[in-house]
Amino acid sequence: MQNISREKSEDDLPEGVLAVPLLRHQKMALAWMVSKENSSHCAGGILADDQGLGKTVSTIALIQKQRMEQSKFMFVDSDRLKSEALNLDEDDEGEQTVSNEPKKDQGACSLSTSAGTSAELFVNQPNNVVNKMVETKAERKKKAKVSTSSASTSRSMTRPAAGTLVVCPASVLKQWSNELTDKVSESAKLSVLVYHGGARTKDPRELAKYDVVVTTYTIVANEVPKQMADDDADQKNSEEPSASNKRKPSANMQNKAKKKKKKLKDSNFDLDSGPIARVRWFRVVLDEAQTIKNFRTVVARACCGLRAKRRWCLSGTPIQNAIDDLFSYFRFLKYDPYCTYNSFCTMIKHPIARDAINGYKKLQAVLKVVLLRRTKETVINGKPIINLPPKTINLNKVDFTQEERSFYLMLEERSRQQFKAFAAAGTLKQNYANILLMLLRLRQACDHPILVKGNQSEYGGDGSIEMAKKLPKEVVIDLLAKLEVGSTLCGLCNDTPEDAIVTICGHVFCYQCIHERITTDENMCPAPNCSRTLGLELLFSSGALKICISGKSSSAVASSSSDNESSSISQSSFVSSKIQAAIDILNSIIVMDPLTESYTMESSRSGLGPVKAIVFSQWTGMLDLLELSLNINCIQYRRLDGTMSLNLREKNVKDFNTDPEVRVMIMSLKAGNLGLNMVSACHVILLDLWWNPYAEDQAVDRAHRIGQTRPVTVSRLTVKDTVEDRILALQEEKRTMVNSAFGDDKAGGHATRLTVEDLRYLFRI
Repeated sequence: MQNISREKSEDDLPEGVLAVPLLRHQKMALAWMVSKENSSHCAGGILADDQGLGKTVSTIALIQKQRMEQSKFMFVDSDRLKSEALNLDEDDEGEQTVSNEPKKDQGACSLSTSAGTSAELFVNQPNNVVNKMVETKAERKKKAKVSTSSASTSRSMTRPAAGTLVVCPASVLKQWSNELTDKVSESAKLSVLVYHGGARTKDPRELAKYDVVVTTYTIVANEVPKQMADDDADQKNSEEPSASNKRKPSANMQNKAKKKKKKLKDSNFDLDSGPIARVRWFRVVLDEAQTIKNFRTVVARACCGLRAKRRWCLSGTPIQNAIDDLFSYFRFLKYDPYCTYNSFCTMIKHPIARDAINGYKKLQAVLKVVLLRRTKETVINGKPIINLPPKTINLNKVDFTQEERSFYLMLEERSRQQFKAFAAAGTLKQNYANILLMLLRLRQACDHPILVKGNQSEYGGDGSIEMAKKLPKEVVIDLLAKLEVGSTLCGLCNDTPEDAIVTICGHVFCYQCIHERITTDENMCPAPNCSRTLGLELLFSSGALKICISGKSSSAVASSSSDNESSSISQSSFVSSKIQAAIDILNSIIVMDPLTESYTMESSRSGLGPVKAIVFSQWTGMLDLLELSLNINCIQYRRLDGTMSLNLREKNVKDFNTDPEVRVMIMSLKAGNLGLNMVSACHVILLDLWWNPYAEDQAVDRAHRIGQTRPVTVSRLTVKDTVEDRILALQEEKRTMVNSAFGDDKAGGHATRLTVEDLRYLFRI
């Protein structure tokens, strides 16, 4: 097995290709990525550099470096490319069935230079071997279906060859488009298509006209048919664990089975797939690849179903849940033999469970072949790979007021008694989601008591209330039951739902998660095996459903609810200890660096503007409360959360980065921890803790990254003698799993599913 210690070799592009020079670690990444793409085993890999080290620029450099190879693939007849090493995905497509007829391949090849694409070639050659094969298949079918079957199979066998496909979260779609334009010089411009929105092309040949196509995970999930995905990974190769020294025959058997399976499917291929699935890509790049970490999800299977010669995963946090996350990447990369689940378990997962030390050593060896990871602390020849200003992390311990402490202790005691009841009944695992909900309430109580009461989002908009009134009463009752059962996790973030809503099709999500999905991406329900089209009026909160059942108006119900709240700390006007601590920090920043006339828009862009801050919270309700205090203190700010449109997000980020009067950005952790570049800020405030410490790290790296010119200060606000103390200790413990997987380097994730022992610790039992 080759050791990637030779990552120290460097490569570069000719002067004038990129608008920015490559840093040394990016030159090393380029050399490694080129060598991987030319490898005879697994043409691609995982670039797992720390957040803020420029993985996007490294990928753009790779596209430019291999531009000639990509052009050959796109414009030379695809049959001639079959002889190239590791044609991983085309081996189970229709084209492969003619690969044993060299004379006819050569004939097609000789015409390729005068045709636009291989698709056009076959369309213009009615007597070629493909059409003959189609006719042979059609003869076996009923006469009435001959023309339909022939046309469908012909299309499936003539997928146009396209360039590079970049798949990313919707939140960074425009950033990718901008980087592909801004980071490339005028003389070496790439043609870029943002494939998104309802008006996008339906013609796969249109995609083949561009060097780079940028799209979202949701669109891939919707356009790649289920039967194309590698969905038999759990069941196939039951003999493989004992076949470690018979690897090649096993692989051949797999390929034969695949070919046979695909021949049966091809006739209906075009009926189920979108344009993205109907082309053969030269390269597919998954940005924020942790999106596919769960290999059982529709999006992970769809990404595996894409046809591509070369495959890349980009992720600063490649492990977020468990070692199983790696299997999803290996399957996407076609990293044999670990791309089948039985082999992965036998050769990696089970050895780690039996003997962690030796198991992790084996895993490190396996990863060295396909993964390159550098952190901001990595040194080359005794020097750090990047000269960033220092980052200081302060843990600010906040004291509750007496009223807040009393409220918290009462809530904690009730939660502990309930946990003990579950433990005594032996139903801890069955009540996992209920226990997470109790922990959520304790964590929210550390921020503001009103979050526990749930008043921030009890009632949906008038649109959803009116829609709910039109539904049969039994449907409304059923939807409310799904919300109030208490054992449901959000189908998108897999956490206890914040501002829980239920869709018309009966699936429960955080309001922010589902709002972001249907307003910035496809408006289809993201639940597995559900394709219901959703609008905001088809999202129902428990308050909206209760209004329909009771027949009261929303104002009447809200009024009766507020009458029950006698305590002043349960009002939105109450400034909690955490909010006051955050406001104190922000005021000190503004006082120490007051706005002057010298701070122009241009100076702000160059990093010479006033000191700015980003404030993160997991809960949009907390951001609402913070806004009240920011307005009272006359602090200008912008907001970014998952309920906002992409255009509004982009405008707010631009205002924050360029307007010297806007000193603060408040962001939800879910919407703000991926892909954003906000180096105009040099102070980060984290209002609350999450189970995943690396989500916090990603949030901090919005500011501490290439381009930052000031020292960065991070303030983590926690309340003394609460569950937050125990979460801090648990976070550090969870980091060790990933450290073991990646060796000495700091790593990218942790086991987010809490064990029974973790839960006992958190409830002090």
